[in-house]
Amino acid sequence: MANSIAKVYSDAVKENQKVLYGVWEPGFPVKLGDFGVMEGNIFVQQGNIANIEELKDLKIKIRKDNSSDEKFFTSKTGVQFELKPQVKANAQNVPVNASIEISFSKENAVFFNAAQCKFEMIENKFQVGQRLLELHKKNKNIWRREYVLVTDRVVAKRALIVVSTSNDYSITLEAAAKVPVIDLANASLGLSIKSQKSSGYKVVTEEGLIPLVGLSKIQSSFLWFDNEFKPYAKNYSDMMLETIKNSPLIQTEESNKDLVFAQYTEDIYA
Repeated sequence: MANSIAKVYSDAVKENQKVLYGVWEPGFPVKLGDFGVMEGNIFVQQGNIANIEELKDLKIKIRKDNSSDEKFFTSKTGVQFELKPQVKANAQNVPVNASIEISFSKENAVFFNAAQCKFEMIENKFQVGQRLLELHKKNKNIWRREYVLVTDRVVAKRALIVVSTSNDYSITLEAAAKVPVIDLANASLGLSIKSQKSSGYKVVTEEGLIPLVGLSKIQSSFLWFDNEFKPYAKNYSDMMLETIKNSPLIQTEESNKDLVFAQYTEDIYA
């Protein structure tokens, strides 16, 4: 998976969105309350807490933000894009639809644009977290230390996601005839592929999808060695840290009281 599209995309999202993770594949119908494990920055869903017998009485309250925004980023290098407005008639007296041309000069580069994004979250995170902590203390086989829980998600009305798998990939998408300029927030956009060169991965949606999620997890910021707490060493790799934090063979707290259920991001261990 070292050079997979999934890894390239999920790493780029994490680098740009910090506490949010990219859903792979984009369009996977992730729900609040879904849980699973992390493979790098990729969330691998294994179930939903609504289906855990010991949590049947736990009610999740959901808060939805009615405001919306746009989320946009590209890789720092290797990506260029150009928005071309509609032309009523060119030199040959032929109308030209509005379009966007995205070109890449290196492989493993990402273009991400999601419009009319609305945020949803589990409102009673604390109560949910306390129940999961209790369940983990009672039976570590039911709620394992490595499980992460989807506590936040971003729902986008439209999204355009492109990942290059070659160093000369390009794609041109054009809008419907009545659209003057490319704007993902435009309900009449009607994007379609006009041309493309070489190889790449793309997601073009006008039906809405969930491109981003926020995760929470049982965690501790310390290791327990020789009767004293020590912070995680900064020279550990992310993979080493993840193994250490979740291993039943390594004590990461003096007692269960030192565990917390909190927003998951590798940055808190840096």
